[in-house]
Amino acid sequence: MSSTSMTDFDPRAFWETRHTRKYGPESVGYAGLGVPYNEWMYRVRGRVVTRQLHRSHIDLSTRDVLDIGSGTGFYIQLWKHQHARSVTGSDFAPYAVHALREKFPDARFVELDITGANVSSELERYDVISAFDILYHIVDDGKYRQAIANIRSLLRPGGYFILSENFLAQNRETGLHQVSRTYTEIVAMLEEYGFVVLQRAPVFFLMNRPLKSSSGVLQGTWKIIKRVTGMTQRPWLGAWLGALLYPLELASLPFMSTGPSTEMLICRVV
Repeated sequence: MSSTSMTDFDPRAFWETRHTRKYGPESVGYAGLGVPYNEWMYRVRGRVVTRQLHRSHIDLSTRDVLDIGSGTGFYIQLWKHQHARSVTGSDFAPYAVHALREKFPDARFVELDITGANVSSELERYDVISAFDILYHIVDDGKYRQAIANIRSLLRPGGYFILSENFLAQNRETGLHQVSRTYTEIVAMLEEYGFVVLQRAPVFFLMNRPLKSSSGVLQGTWKIIKRVTGMTQRPWLGAWLGALLYPLELASLPFMSTGPSTEMLICRVV
């Protein structure tokens, strides 16, 4: 048994509590950085995903999409803007599912634990499945594998799996509610379940924790970001800092094949 599987961490209770206390960008984003700065981070995420989607020539107007861990619905809105034929959202926190149904009455939402044993019998099949900033919160290795198997079972032939992960170069990083696995082990598992990687792209360069870099510049920038956004009595500072870094982030990312922080993959079923 892996060490991560022996933890007493209850993910459903964790996320239900987090959503109940402060439902919004910070409950699904980086806790402690404040709402304004997290909103700028989500703008970056949206631009990167949209760019990579276009580069892959994926037309969503003829495809049904399932989003895993929909949270506050950022990616639901993104898929709707991309004119997906249908959008189904999911979360295993009941509070989030209820809030999403009220926010997007024209979309379908289900309470779903993607690590469960009978997922494929509960849902239909989809052309695209997305899981952004979700998988590294599955701390149990066996459940992580089950999640990948379930996603594969929910995809139609030729379907796409779009995900974000930390993809460490070596030596995973383990915490109470997050495990950053290596690129090698994640891709090996994806390939085992019949996926081929089409695109890999960094999501952040300056604006997120540089957990894969020892660069003094990046580490120093991150310390400043945390110090400024941590001034909760002055939330406008986070908004100002996010607005300053946003264009620098977008200008830098297209020239990078990998990054110091979160990255995204577009995979397809072989």
